[in-house]
Order: sequence, then C-alpha cells, then structure tokens
Amino acid sequence: MNSLQHTRLDAGKLTGNIEGLVGAVEIPIGVAGPLLFCGTNVRGERYAPLATTEGALVSSATRGALAVTMAGGVSTHAVSQAMTRAPVFAFSRLADASRFAATVPQHIGDLRTAVRQVSSHAVLVSIEPVILGRAVHLRFRYTTGDAAGQNMTTVCTWHACQWILRQSHLVTDDALEFFLIEGNSSGDKKASALAMAEGRGIRVAADCVLPTGVIERVLRTTPDELVRGYQHIAAGAVHSAMLGSNANSANVVAAIFTATGQDIACVHESGMGHFVLERTRDGVHASMTLPGLALGTVGGGTHLPTQHEMLALMGCTGPGSAVRLAEIIAGFALALDLSTVSAAVSDDFASAHERLGRNRLPHQSDTGRHVTPSAGAEGPVTEAAGPLSPPPDVHTQEREASAEGGAR
Repeated sequence: MNSLQHTRLDAGKLTGNIEGLVGAVEIPIGVAGPLLFCGTNVRGERYAPLATTEGALVSSATRGALAVTMAGGVSTHAVSQAMTRAPVFAFSRLADASRFAATVPQHIGDLRTAVRQVSSHAVLVSIEPVILGRAVHLRFRYTTGDAAGQNMTTVCTWHACQWILRQSHLVTDDALEFFLIEGNSSGDKKASALAMAEGRGIRVAADCVLPTGVIERVLRTTPDELVRGYQHIAAGAVHSAMLGSNANSANVVAAIFTATGQDIACVHESGMGHFVLERTRDGVHASMTLPGLALGTVGGGTHLPTQHEMLALMGCTGPGSAVRLAEIIAGFALALDLSTVSAAVSDDFASAHERLGRNRLPHQSDTGRHVTPSAGAEGPVTEAAGPLSPPPDVHTQEREASAEGGAR
C-alpha cells in the first residue's frame, strides 16, 4: 500500500495507542471561527480545528460563530464530570444479591483507599448498586481530572473489586457464581437514555441571545421563522425517540475529537445534545447542552504531535484544560446548529451542500488561482491558494457577510 509508506509518527511512542502499526491516515483539518467565549473556563476569541472530509461543515460552523460573536458571544459552563464503570456480581440467589447490594456501599471508604493505591487522579465519588434478577451491577462513579479516564477507571474498578472479593462477609464462594468487570450498564461508547440524563464525561452547557438584526444579516432568516423551523425539528426528534434533540452536534464533537486525539468511538455517547431555541422580545435565545463529553487533554492520543498542537491552538493544555475543551466544543456545537437550522429554514441547506459538499474540481479564476465555489448559506467565500492564511477576523467576516448576503 503505497499511501502507507511514510508517516511522521514515531512508532516507538505509539506502544500505548495501537498494535500492528502499518502507517497513518491523513484527515484534512479546517479552522472554524473565531467564536467569542464568555464562559466559566474560557474567555475571549477561540478557533476550533475540525478534522473532517464533509464539505460545508467548517464554513457552516464559522457562519454560526460569526453570528454568535456579533451578538456578544457565547456563555459556557462545565457543569460536572463523571466517568463510570459498572462491574457485575452474579449470585446464586436473589437474597444473596440483595444482601450484597445493601452492604457494599457501606465500605466506600475502603474502596476509595483501594482506588488511591492505583491512581492519584481518579477520585471515587459514589457507588450505586443496581439489582437485576440475582445479579448486582455496581455503578462506580469517578472524577478523573484532565483525563477522559476510561482505562484509568477500568483498572481502578478492577482493583476495588478484588478488595470486595477478598471480603468473606461480602461474598462467599458458595453464594457468588460469576464476576465481570463491566456489565454494559455504564454506557461506555454507547448512546443511552441514562447517559443523556446523568452524563458520562463532562456535562457542559452553552447559550447566547441573538438579536433580530444579526439573525437577518448573518443567518439570513427571521426570529419567527428560525423558531418555527426549530419547533418542527424538535417535534421530529420526539417522534423518532431521538436521545436529545439537535441538528448535528455530533459533527463538531467528531471533528474536534479526531483533531485532538480523543477516543473517536466515544462520539457515539458524546455526540448527544439538547438544542433549544426560544423567541425573545427582540430576537432568539439559543442553548446547547451536551450531557457527557468523554474527553481529556492528557492520555490517549493527546500526546501525538499534531493532536497536541491542536489542543494548544485552543488553549487546552495544562491543568484545568479538559473543562476548557468541553466548553469550546459546546460553543461551536451551538454555533453549528444555529447555522444548520437557519440554512434549512431559508431553504439554502441543499444548495450550500451542492456548492461545498460535492467532489468537483475547483474552477480557475481570472488570476489563475483555484477558487472554491461560494459558500452560500454555509459561510464566506474562500480561496485555495497554497499555504493556509490566518483566518479572517470578525470584522472581515462581517463585511463579507454583508457583501455576500444576497447569495446566502
């Protein structure tokens, strides 16, 4: 495979990330933004690196970011963090299972001691026993600092369970039939109603207030039409029993996860979101809640050169950076949903993807430079002329939005 002959990655530094290494796959990265943050952990303008092969995504996120920034920025808040593991203890009879479930939580202090012997970062917050027949699923709930913590909590939970298995007053050989380190009730890498309600990872929220002028000028619709379209989209989500209700928050989650070395499979649970639009006297209040972003800024693939540089681009390295990353993702997820719903409402959604999302050769401009088709509803016109230039500032984008408004 000729395309796998060369990679800049140092194989010697990948022993904890991959087995059977044969090469690396390149994924294009575009920069969306800037987006002005007025958050608990993030303040000021931020750009987001989006690793994707979906045309129109970066332009759409940029358009939404422009609208939110012109409206005064996005408020963000990382509400909580929790990583869960759920081992199973299966007993011969229900009476043994119920006795075990009632007794184990009384030993949370001992279990915290067992966890501390394994990791100084994982903190055991709670243990919730769930009886299913004659089996007990123990839901261990941790905080994990700046790490996502899936592997960390697996090891910590296993050692805690070994302590439990050594306690004869908790389990006996004749009563316990089976032990399993994960019984699939933690929601690891699965979208679930439990994860939507309780969160697994960092729960984060974002909101903004868009005045009528910005909605009309940048999003090319009206407050009434925007909210009306949202109501139909929300109704469709309820009818289809969707977990949450959003336009495409998973797009931002997947693109930033890929760019920053996250466990990409966690997009399945992390991509759930609840997007809400409400009419105000002079515009629209918009909010996005992501109940469980399973992410980290240390561990996993975050140490790889490009991924670490993308984290640094967003100011997401060092202590406390995981909650900053979560807030940035929530802000851009809100911006993207605003742009996407606006494009659907103004009937520009299909035409924008026709221009930006189809594999066509760029046409030649009068100067001989390759020019991409105009962004339409999804963002400003851009030129592909060799090395990437710094993204335009908000004022430049505002002028472009005004000049190209008719086309959008």
